[in-house]
Amino acid sequence: MAKCVIADDSRIIRMLLSKIMTNLGFEVIEAEDGEEVVEMVELNEPSIVIMDWRLPVLDGIDALYKIRSLKNIEQPKVMFCSSIIDVDKIREALDGGADDYIMKPFDEEIIISKLEILGLI
Repeated sequence: MAKCVIADDSRIIRMLLSKIMTNLGFEVIEAEDGEEVVEMVELNEPSIVIMDWRLPVLDGIDALYKIRSLKNIEQPKVMFCSSIIDVDKIREALDGGADDYIMKPFDEEIIISKLEILGLI
């Protein structure tokens, strides 16, 4: 079963994404902050990470850089899911190694279409 790490400081967003990803057949691991998401990626080697930009302890972009610097794992797809709609921030995420960027609010259709584009479903 493919694994997914979901990182958001909002329990409601994590629950919503967890439900969507579980229904799509993923094993879901949740993280509440940027340091935890990096740790969960190292421990679980997920196929995808879905994370917010605004995370406590370590923000999403710095977590992305840490994930991309991990050499001892197979790199996951990383998709930002954020309310930040600044074009420069989106470009920074994609240039920094994110595979996709979706904006909140989102729905199951958007998640499914992005996962199809990334070749995960």
